[in-house]
This record gives sequence, C-alpha cells and structure tokens, in this order.
Amino acid sequence: MTNHFYIKDVFKRVFASVAVLFFLHPAVAQSTYGVTAGIGKTSLYKFPFSPDDYDRYSGINNFCAGISAEFPLNKNNGITLFNTVTYSKKGYKYFFQTPTGANNTVRDSSFMQNLRYADINLSLRKSFAMGEFSNFFVGTGPCANLFISGSEKTAVSYFGTAMPAVNNTQSKLTVGNTAGAYQRVFVSWGFDAGFDIDNFSVWIHAGIPLNSYYQDKTKAAEHKIKTFGVSAAYTLFTLIKREKEEKPLPEIPVKTIVKDTLTDTDGDGILDKDDKCPGHKGVAKYFGCPVPDSDGDGVNDDNDKCPTVSGPVTNNGCPVFTDTVKVSTKDTSFFTIYFEPAKSILRSEAYSTLGQVIKLLKSNPKLVVVFNGHTDFAGDENANYKRSLERAKTCADYIQSYFIDKKRVQYAGYGNKFPAADLNDPLVQWRNRRVEVYVFEKKE
Repeated sequence: MTNHFYIKDVFKRVFASVAVLFFLHPAVAQSTYGVTAGIGKTSLYKFPFSPDDYDRYSGINNFCAGISAEFPLNKNNGITLFNTVTYSKKGYKYFFQTPTGANNTVRDSSFMQNLRYADINLSLRKSFAMGEFSNFFVGTGPCANLFISGSEKTAVSYFGTAMPAVNNTQSKLTVGNTAGAYQRVFVSWGFDAGFDIDNFSVWIHAGIPLNSYYQDKTKAAEHKIKTFGVSAAYTLFTLIKREKEEKPLPEIPVKTIVKDTLTDTDGDGILDKDDKCPGHKGVAKYFGCPVPDSDGDGVNDDNDKCPTVSGPVTNNGCPVFTDTVKVSTKDTSFFTIYFEPAKSILRSEAYSTLGQVIKLLKSNPKLVVVFNGHTDFAGDENANYKRSLERAKTCADYIQSYFIDKKRVQYAGYGNKFPAADLNDPLVQWRNRRVEVYVFEKKE
C-alpha cells in the first residue's frame, strides 16, 4: 500500500511538470509541435514465475500514435525537452499445452491481454549536429502510462473431443490493487536514440517499468511490462517567443501661436495650423517637418537603405565593408548563419554560432559586431531587401538580449545584390539565404 501511494505521488509530480511545460514554456522559448506514431513489442519484465513457465509467455506487437512537442532548454548545447502524448496498445500472450491426458481434461489453454493506454512521455534530449539539416540525438526520461480500457481473451481445448477450442473474451476489466486487477497508472523509464532530418525525426526507444501494471489472478504475482520499438515524428508548426512591443512615448504636442489661419511661416506649403515644425520647411508625410535622418549619415530615412546604421551616400546610406575587412584582417572573426526559404527564423545551428559571437563580445568590450543580411533569387527587389534586413535584425536582437550595448551591434540588408552562389542555380540557393557576421575591434 505504501508503494502504491509513492507511485501515485510520483505520477502527480510528473503530470504537473508536463502541464507546466506545455502551457508556460512557449512563452519563454522557441517550441515545435507535431504528430508522432510508432510500432514495437511489449513483454513481461523480470519474469516472476518458475523457469518451466518461461517459454509459455511471449510478447505482442504494439503501436502508438499521438502528438509531440519539443522545447529548447539550452540552445547552445543542443539540449531539449521532447514530450509526447500517445494512445498505445500493450499486453502479453500465455500458452499452455499438455502432451497427454484423460478424456475431457484440458489439453491446450491460452490467455492474451489486449490493453489500451494513454502515455505521457518526457525525454531530456541532447542533440549533435551532423549537417545543416540533420542531427543525431540521445534521450532519457519518465513515462506515465494511464490505463484506458482493454480485454482478456482465453481459449481452452480438451482431450477426447473434436470440438473446437472454447473461446471467451472479457471486456470489462477490473481496475485496482487486487488479484486480477490492473493499475490505473504505472510509471516506466525510457531511453531513446535517433536522428532529426529537417522537420522529420525517427528513433528507437525502450521502456523499463518502475512499478507493476497487473496482478495475476491465479498466482497473485505482480507483472511488470517492458517496451521496445521504433517511432517517428513530423513537425507541423513552430512557435516563436514574441518580444513585447515597446510602447511609444506619448507625443508632446508642439505649441504654435497661430496669428492667421492662412499663415505659412516657413513657406513649405503647409499652413502653420497644420504644421508641427512651422519654423522649418518640411513635407506633408511628416506633418510639415523635414524628413528625418535617424543615423545622422546625411542620407534621409526615405532614401536610406540602412536607416539605423550610418553609411556613405554612394552606398545608399549603408556601411561599406571591403574584402580586406571581411577575410584577410587577422583580428576580424567571420561567421555565416543560414535561413530557410522565405523565413527570418533562427535555425538550431544559428544559436550555437551566435553563442560564439556573444562570448567574443563579452570577452572584449572593444569589439563590435555587424550583421549583413542577404537573400536568394526569389521575390522582387523590395521584398528581398526587407527580408534581408529582417534576418540581420533577428540576429542583432538576439545578441542584444544578452545585455550587449546596442552601440556595439549594427545590421544592414542587401537583398540579393551580393550572392554567395549562382542565383540561376536553384540547388545552391541555400548559400544565398544568409547573414554574414563580422566581429572586429572598432578603430577610433
């Protein structure tokens, strides 16, 4: 009885942990969700009977299907929490045969369990990158198996009769701690290893029971069941942490003294009563104020391709980096981060790369970082420029989230003007969907 309450307490803790992770974790990290299915075999664990009985027991094939979710716990080290909630089939077979016997005595008898469970599985996984789109992983963790329903099928045949075996199926199974009853919940510990290939995962898994699931009616022996099989999962969608939008500062109205409702003091064609900058010529788009130049490089924001980073007029307001700065300068570190088509979301490999950049910046306060975004051939010039700038900004925002001064972080977008591979070859466009990262000591 004490053991029962202990297992029950363990299950409550496991279930509570699952609930917290499922509902709260998406608020603090990138998470993926999908479907999963698998096949395998279940059989008795640590056989509880005499050696003579061993050959009479055998396992049965099982299957499972359900939903999956994966949450990153340590992006730099590839550690994630992989969870599944599945419907599964479990049980075992028993067959007893008597070589000889008197008429009307039992010749053969069999017993088979066909049980249905809802399994809640948690696996702490460690991934090892094998390429841009693939990983190898290993994992381990607990699984709570909740009994749903099932049936027991028995068959008996007798000596001295040609009649077929007598079959009986029991569908209303007893649940509880008595002989012949099934535990409402049993807990097992699982191990798995497999591969991630883009959105698809496949792995082998084994489960070792931590407590019994059934008590034999005849021998009153506690049965424990083990599992082994192969499962696969496919990611349907990904949720990304949404940064809280900063509330704009309240706009302080410009007090103007209107002597005449038709007066236009600065002669910009906007009457003083509608002009927020009546002493300076401006444009209607900015309510009579001049077009701003956010980065102070002499190129106004309407014409500046990089409005937050200063650059010369000849390069549309974007900074110019020569080949010498990119490659040959000894104190310049160069990295490349790749993206999926038409997306600006960081892939798992990107977190490792950006982790290296953060370490460099933390180790030397004189270092600065520049992110240059690029795209492939798809899309028009405007869309490609916006996409490249989004990719560069995504990297810059991640770096700044580690309390790096924003003055040390710059970013710019170049669309597909500077391809790393042939824009006419669709097989190599992944090399163009990139952000180039330069870390160097800024010269005063």
